[in-house]
Amino acid sequence: MRAADIPIDQEGALGLCRLLLRAAESAESKLRPQVSEKRPARTTLLERLDRWFARARQREVERYLAQSCDVFELEARIRALERLPYY
Repeated sequence: MRAADIPIDQEGALGLCRLLLRAAESAESKLRPQVSEKRPARTTLLERLDRWFARARQREVERYLAQSCDVFELEARIRALERLPYY
């Protein structure tokens, strides 16, 4: 028997699978939270300034680490940065 010859509308294993899928879809739609289209909150000037300083600091650190010649020097530079106070 080919797959196209199987009657899907009749009761049986396939009918049971269809019934279970319908039940799962309805239960899932009830559990899914309603998504509302909210605009993201606008960032303030201080938040943007803080992000700018953080990116600048990160670029400085990456530039400093990129100057290392080998892995051992890189590890030493990372340890030195970890010992510095971060403000």
